[in-house]
Amino acid sequence: MQTPEKWMERHEKQMVEDICTLVRIPSVSVTTGDPAAPFGEDCLKVLQATLSIGERMGFMTQNHENYCGSLVWSGETEREIGIFGHADVVPAGGGWEYEPFQPTVQDGMIIGRGASDNKGSMLAALYALYYLKEQGYQPKHSFRFFVGCSEEVGMDDIAYYTENYPEPVFSIVPDTAFPLCHGEKGILGIEAEYALESDVLLHFAAGVVANAVPSEASATLKISAEEAERLEALGALVTQASDGAYDVSVTGIAAHAAFPEGSDNAELKLARILAHSGVLDDEADALMKALCIVFGDYYGAGLGVPLQDEVSGKLTHVGGLASYTDGVFHQSINIRYNVTAEYETMISIITEVLQRYGFEVTMVDNSPPYHMDKNDPLVQMLLAIARRHLGEELEPYIMGGGTYARKLQRAVGFGPGIPKKTKRFGLDRGGAHQPDEYHEIEDLKKAFLIYVEAIQALDASVS
Repeated sequence: MQTPEKWMERHEKQMVEDICTLVRIPSVSVTTGDPAAPFGEDCLKVLQATLSIGERMGFMTQNHENYCGSLVWSGETEREIGIFGHADVVPAGGGWEYEPFQPTVQDGMIIGRGASDNKGSMLAALYALYYLKEQGYQPKHSFRFFVGCSEEVGMDDIAYYTENYPEPVFSIVPDTAFPLCHGEKGILGIEAEYALESDVLLHFAAGVVANAVPSEASATLKISAEEAERLEALGALVTQASDGAYDVSVTGIAAHAAFPEGSDNAELKLARILAHSGVLDDEADALMKALCIVFGDYYGAGLGVPLQDEVSGKLTHVGGLASYTDGVFHQSINIRYNVTAEYETMISIITEVLQRYGFEVTMVDNSPPYHMDKNDPLVQMLLAIARRHLGEELEPYIMGGGTYARKLQRAVGFGPGIPKKTKRFGLDRGGAHQPDEYHEIEDLKKAFLIYVEAIQALDASVS
């Protein structure tokens, strides 16, 4: 039996090529209502491309009515162990130095939207299955490698799957960081509206997706040249749009809504400039000041819910998307709340606070938190494997991010991110949901080794 290290030396180039093949497909999930492509043509293409890769490896392919798909390796029993990945991505957004959907391989990195979240990550686990299959390993359990198409926008794909097909008895989700994520905060999405009639504020826009800190924000104002100069002095980029109208924009630092630390919310930045400039009328000024309060921190204080607990840390919240047209300001709010929070009390407080500032809540989407006992034998077994390979006594954690694990009865997030790594491009670029997203090839290879051992250990231990 060839060692996984030697095997990967021969297959590294192919793994990188497969990741690049998937990154080239701009698979941003959109709900279409079309059963032939329920999440859009690009998501259908990326699903088919992933299944083709698995078919080439010798796995049985299953297309689950175009909502998602599976690669299946049959074992001695039909009881399944699952590996759950997703092939959809968030929109590229702005600020890229590299082409988001024309992957770049350089300096040991694969750069492109989805290289990390989750195309590269899931293929590291798939290649571990491939290695074991090619080496003649005979699994006791059957293995199901799930490929999703709407993880980033509501997880309707896995909801469809679990409603129509049996779940594996235990699953890992390669969409986190090592050593092991044994729980996830609740995810609360809120849509709110603010009725506004302003003679000064003509247009406002911020963000590209609800679950990310916006890195760009802009407004169109009917103001004088002197007022435009005042905005420039406060740090905004101002250009004349037409007679008496100026476009005003700012840039910030994007980040995943679950991990807002180190980011710079462009919507808040622009609201603060406008609120301090004195160029607005009373109606628009009241809205900007409300935004400054609501999004003045990332930890719930602006919404009246600065919650935290010992198990999962602080609640976080961001305003991911905002727009103003035709007299209505639309605001999306993304909240990651503690596993011990009382939902009904929390949403009541938030609704009351938003109403106080003039917002009406129009939609609430709640995905409750989950966590497995960190002393569960399977958790401890996977934790020991990751620690041994990484050479550190790292602790399991609960995070604010949302993965398929929260939709399964027994699952944990398991890699492939390597903790404590220095970010090549700094804090504002390179990560999931950021411009110039990348994955280091050596980290994928290290994750591959961990998955090879973990798959065999799970096969021997899952009951």
